[in-house]
Amino acid sequence: MDDKTSMNILGIIAEYNPFHNGHQYHLQKSKDITQVDGTICVMSGNFLQRGEPSLLDKWERTKMALAGGIDLVIELPIPYALRSAEFFAYGGITLLDATKVVNYISFGSESGELEKLNTISKILAKEPEELKQFLRFYLDQGLSFPSARTQALIDHIQQKNGEIKLNSHEIESLTSNPNNILALEYLKAIHRLSSDLIPVTIPRIAASFHDTSIQGKIASATAIRENLLKKVKNNEPITEQIMSTIPQSSQIILTSALSQKNGPVSIEDFAPQILTLLRRAKVESLANLFDVRGGLENRIKEASKEATSIQELIRLIKTKRYTWTRIQRIIFHYLINLTSVECEYFDQLGGPQYIRVLGFNKRGQKILAHMKEKANLPIITRIANHLHRPHTPEPINRMLEFEILATDLYSLAIPNPKYRHSNRDLLERVVIVK
Repeated sequence: MDDKTSMNILGIIAEYNPFHNGHQYHLQKSKDITQVDGTICVMSGNFLQRGEPSLLDKWERTKMALAGGIDLVIELPIPYALRSAEFFAYGGITLLDATKVVNYISFGSESGELEKLNTISKILAKEPEELKQFLRFYLDQGLSFPSARTQALIDHIQQKNGEIKLNSHEIESLTSNPNNILALEYLKAIHRLSSDLIPVTIPRIAASFHDTSIQGKIASATAIRENLLKKVKNNEPITEQIMSTIPQSSQIILTSALSQKNGPVSIEDFAPQILTLLRRAKVESLANLFDVRGGLENRIKEASKEATSIQELIRLIKTKRYTWTRIQRIIFHYLINLTSVECEYFDQLGGPQYIRVLGFNKRGQKILAHMKEKANLPIITRIANHLHRPHTPEPINRMLEFEILATDLYSLAIPNPKYRHSNRDLLERVVIVK
């Protein structure tokens, strides 16, 4: 590590909500394959890609990541953390590429077939006109975007008369499973950015992404969260079965956070705020949100009058075309006032505008020093040194303002009032593990 020119760094994009045994397996397997000198994780902040708040805040999850073997944690800004897979992946890859020190990017997938995933990702990156026509056709038929894209790809590839060696079953499998979908988007972003990042994929083992039951020591993050939240809600102790799914290092951090009532936070904790805002909203303001089209704003408004919980609200809005997660993202966009105009503003500028450091260990500190010499985005370790300063460009100010607001609103849902004050992004220090 002393010879900076020979650093070999692995990049991972994750939410670690929470950091569990499956994440530990993925990280260790990735290190074994790449034989790197260190690791950087781009991690979502307090709101996540599926349109949910994180179980614990980003500082607690940073501690888990560092304890689990990550060396340096940087934050995926909220305009990309709380977006569809395409923008989530684009934001993460943009940040890893911008460090100019990362060699590899490793991600999980259901298939583990990098060559086939790469074949499809190249088509998606080029977006041939024929594919776009098929996609428009299926969207007009009322299919959700993921389903419409799968069908469009099948039609497009079949018209190539065997030029691309993928059958319809393979295409459906490669484009329908959650980790495969993200893998495709990571690869697509690498192609679009002409990045030198070398992709590595690790097949997902044991529990599937959506499993809600815990069977053994490898469970989905969904199952861990749901079971843990149920225990806390019923004021029952967290069982050994739940705890056995996360590494001991994560158990210590989780237990400490829960004992201080610094979490857990669930989506229903935001029901009063979101329903209040939606009931007082003008339909026109809902129409200005990213991903709202085809009269969806009217469904949202009408549902808000009847719903008494977030689950009920989404159930009333949901249609075949509008998926559950898409609606979740939309209502949290409204909570933080992330409109189409703001999303498009950042997208036109090329994505994340800075590299914000959340935490590091000794090895991570050396990587960070290397990044400061090479990165092509400004590195932020203390927001107060950048926000509304004369030297700070307006796009950075605007992105930071969203991050601060998102944390301020998230903090209101933390059980302990001690953590509910505003400006935590300005006050909390970088997590340093010595």
